[in-house]
Amino acid sequence: MSEAKGNQLATISVYLNTPIIAVLLAVGFLLGSILFAGILLIAK
Repeated sequence: MSEAKGNQLATISVYLNTPIIAVLLAVGFLLGSILFAGILLIAK
């Protein structure tokens, strides 16, 4: 019984963490793109 409960908690934590990780990746990608564009503009 306790094992099933642990699995359930792990599944819930994964469901909660997935959107957070996705948002962090998206923000990092956007910041990287903006920085890269800025560097290219300055280099010109």
